[in-house]
Amino acid sequence: MTRYAVLAESPEECAVGLARLCEALGLEPTTAPVRLTDGRWLARAVTPAPGGHGVLTASAAAR
Repeated sequence: MTRYAVLAESPEECAVGLARLCEALGLEPTTAPVRLTDGRWLARAVTPAPGGHGVLTASAAAR
């Protein structure tokens, strides 16, 4: 499994970046935007796994 991350300055920018990354590369979001200790935001996605268990939907990640 390959992991991808989006690092942004705001939760909105992070969610948009995650959605665009997932759409462009056919990825599944796994971590909705979370605030890091330095004030930036991080979200993650992975290549789809068979069955798709344990991943967020794109709409849930964008919230």
